Amino acid sequence: MMHSFLVKGSFHLLICLALLFASRSPFLCAGESPADSPNKKIEQDSGEQQSRKDGKASLAEASKHFKAGTGAIKLKQWENAVSELEQAVKLAPENSVYHHALGIAYMGSKKANAGWYHFRQAVRLDPKNVTASVDFMKTWKLLDAQGLFNVGTPLKKVAQTLGKPDQAVDRGERLRLVYGFMSLNFVKGQLFSVLDMRNLPPQGLSTVDGMAFTLPGREWVVAYRYLSAQQGNTEYVKRGESIQSWTELFSSQRFIGAAGNKNAVEIMEGIRRQLEERFGKISFNILGQTDKDVLFIWSIDQSDEHAAQQEVARIVQGERDIHRLAYTRKGNFEETETLAPWIKILKQAKLLPAKELREYHRKQLRELQERELRDISRQILTKQFELIRKKEVEALRLFYVEDVRKEITGELLEKVIPFLDKLSPDEMVDHVKIEADGKTVKAKIFDKQGEIFTTLVQIEGRWFARTIWFEALVK
Repeated sequence: MMHSFLVKGSFHLLICLALLFASRSPFLCAGESPADSPNKKIEQDSGEQQSRKDGKASLAEASKHFKAGTGAIKLKQWENAVSELEQAVKLAPENSVYHHALGIAYMGSKKANAGWYHFRQAVRLDPKNVTASVDFMKTWKLLDAQGLFNVGTPLKKVAQTLGKPDQAVDRGERLRLVYGFMSLNFVKGQLFSVLDMRNLPPQGLSTVDGMAFTLPGREWVVAYRYLSAQQGNTEYVKRGESIQSWTELFSSQRFIGAAGNKNAVEIMEGIRRQLEERFGKISFNILGQTDKDVLFIWSIDQSDEHAAQQEVARIVQGERDIHRLAYTRKGNFEETETLAPWIKILKQAKLLPAKELREYHRKQLRELQERELRDISRQILTKQFELIRKKEVEALRLFYVEDVRKEITGELLEKVIPFLDKLSPDEMVDHVKIEADGKTVKAKIFDKQGEIFTTLVQIEGRWFARTIWFEALVK
């Protein structure tokens, strides 16, 4: 599958950031004093960057344009700054500092697309360029806060907003887009996860162990997945809510390598201190505790600054990592007893070795797919009832494999119609079992009596019936 990346479209979020850069002190990032501004660091680092690979560019000439460009930035003469820094980047295209400065100049001149592009190049050339990383992440976090990186965001929307990626790896249904040091992973055209590639080990990330848990009902959906060298984070919300606006939230976190530094109790106490520093008065109760496994509840009352909030959390120390599971809800709750089901869920969660955890997740995914296919099959049957009554032969044939389509005729449908009023899709489709036979994936559909109603086969991602179920009605 080939993907095209749209560079035209709505960049209004980036424009908001361009206005921010235009109004702030040049090269002065949040938390820095004027004496420690990035401008000072840029001038110190400029002579240390390499020039063009072919060696023909003049470092002295590039440095001259760079100094003129940064001088123009100080005076907020954005067009002059862009002109000078374009020359510097042309002479030294692998200089991270020059790209960063040009990005700021473009942002100042309200050309957000170009500014975003050069911020990306700056951090790709030198991920350790702290000031460039800060400005890159300002853009990223602004977009993140608007929900661009939520699970399920369409590829088209991401491409229209971020522009052409710095790198794309296309594997058919799976696609990876790289912007700066951030990787966006898509499955079937929808965002699946976000990966921060900074400081990743050469062999890549691996899982030693993890928490296996089951959420109640079917209303919970994954809203956000994030992975870095330091942590993995998956957030679940109720269907219809988002990570930006939720009333209930379930979190699964993994702090990579943390087990070698602190135990579960120390992590819990750190959380308590952070809550007290941020909110002042809190309610905090420990429900169970060992050095490697703690379960606790905390809550805060409503104030002018924040809503009332309550959370039950469990922290478990694994072989290498620290794991955290938590259920959080907003609003005033008179009785903590309503948390009992969630306390039970957290207590029942198990720490499993990586191999067992993968099998657990495969089983969960298969069960989810079977439930979804059951519901879809009932909907399709309802549609087929309608097509049979209307005697729409060609439309009905599309639900079946090619080998049996010719058996569906108007004469057959005429005979089937009288039987339909006695049938119910819910009784005809009770449950589904998906099986893989080599490269072939098939699904057996069982009725209320436990008999196989029909068998589906997956062809190019779509399900088709192998047998014509209504033939048996007239035999």
